[in-house]
Amino acid sequence: MKVKNEYVEIKVGNKTYRHQNMILNEYLYKLFKMQLDIGHDKCFINLCFLKLDTPILNVDYDSEIPKSTFDITMITSNVGEDNFLRFSERTNNSIKLNYLFNNSCEFEVNGNYYKSSEINTKYANRKITAIGFGNPSSNNIFAFLDTSNMNIVINYGEEISIVRVDTIQSDGICDGLDYPLHLVNDTARKDREDVEVSPGEFEPYYTKAQLYSVGFGNIKGFMEEEYLISNLTTTRTDNSISFNLTRNKTIGKYPSNNLYTGFYPLKDNSKYLIFKYRLYKANYQETDYYYLDEYYTMSMPNETFGDLNIKLKLERIW
Repeated sequence: MKVKNEYVEIKVGNKTYRHQNMILNEYLYKLFKMQLDIGHDKCFINLCFLKLDTPILNVDYDSEIPKSTFDITMITSNVGEDNFLRFSERTNNSIKLNYLFNNSCEFEVNGNYYKSSEINTKYANRKITAIGFGNPSSNNIFAFLDTSNMNIVINYGEEISIVRVDTIQSDGICDGLDYPLHLVNDTARKDREDVEVSPGEFEPYYTKAQLYSVGFGNIKGFMEEEYLISNLTTTRTDNSISFNLTRNKTIGKYPSNNLYTGFYPLKDNSKYLIFKYRLYKANYQETDYYYLDEYYTMSMPNETFGDLNIKLKLERIW
């Protein structure tokens, strides 16, 4: 699996600037954990942070940059099922996420809230030296863009617009669902259901996906051998999970004119390595959840046999 920032585009008045941002490990690790653990830190993005005047120095992938480092926060409502369907492009192995921060956002400065027109008046002629992205659930930002050398200045009366485009892609092909939901569990908030949690009180529950099993088969999406993740000895890092399985190659035998009576055809085995994901419903805090008897699979060609070390990993593409 791979995550890539396609670009960040900044518009101030009639000037446009475009660059790729740095995806920090803070975000990468949360994205991966989201696919495995029901209880996890949220990793959707609905905040854009602006740093003014002075640059943020010495940033690398391991940097933990507090949101308080920035001066202005732009808050968008472009999270949730309706907005996800509107602002994303989905295929059977990838999701492209489009984030928009513009004059429809709220602008927050030290606990006070402003309109776009107030910001470009209050902070006119101030230079934007860095941009960050994150959400209210995390103390640190998820992605960083150094703009200190771009000469981006807030001008009186000119609107600020920032577009961010990310692609998250799997090596497998999804079968049983339109797109690989596990890649965007928190962002999609798929299929809301209001559940009665006490007499007369309802709480929204959302459909998400969790890795359930791994197996092998001849047909995409159909496991002929299946191993539950809960029964396997796994090794985990912050952005990968791996386990060992043994596969013996079987050569297919098929009917022909000189085969004896009673012959049963035997197919080649394991043309595909298949991961299965189980759907579940959870409240926003993920303090309560329940599993559904619904699944989808991700299939990829399996060309190797013997003692296999199977690794599922999320990597960034810079």
